[in-house]
Amino acid sequence: MTEEKQKLLVPFSFTAKSEQALQFALNYSRNVHASIYLFHVYEEKSSDFRKVDKLNAEYLERMKQIVINNINAFQEKGLTHSVENVFRRIANGKPPTEILKMAGGIGADVIIMGGAPLAGLAPKI
Repeated sequence: MTEEKQKLLVPFSFTAKSEQALQFALNYSRNVHASIYLFHVYEEKSSDFRKVDKLNAEYLERMKQIVINNINAFQEKGLTHSVENVFRRIANGKPPTEILKMAGGIGADVIIMGGAPLAGLAPKI
């Protein structure tokens, strides 16, 4: 019987605190069978779909580079993740709501956040 992977959701806002949360998730996943879901929520509203597509591509690429940089830094410690094992997701909306929707959607076992919880998230948990 194969061990089921834990699903770690890491909300990501391109801040030092959210990068620390990613590093924690990468380090934690060395000891457990886990998948990491890096998740960015942006609140900008636009009906210009080209602009939204460009933003999505830009955020995904930035997230990819951050993941690669962190994986490279951890490789000497025996980290087994590759960039393909860290899933990157983006949503548009209010972060507390979107984080909880994503957690439910992927069946997250743990949400790893860097810093204080987002206003409005605690009452929804």
